[in-house]
Amino acid sequence: METMVKRKPEAFVTEEQVKAIQAKEWVTLVEAALLLNVSPLTLRRWTLAGRVKSKKVGRKHAFRRVDLIKIP
Repeated sequence: METMVKRKPEAFVTEEQVKAIQAKEWVTLVEAALLLNVSPLTLRRWTLAGRVKSKKVGRKHAFRRVDLIKIP
């Protein structure tokens, strides 16, 4: 019996998507997590702990790209 691993095609980020994210001044939680190469849950924890600055937009967090670069 052969085991196959199925991967979602949307799990991979294309170069065009990265360039589009990098062109924005404000990014979403998921986009910021992609730029930092961490999971969205980790970034949410960092935000709640005060390690990362964010702006609340309704119920969601928005991150300035320049603030993400400054993360130690």
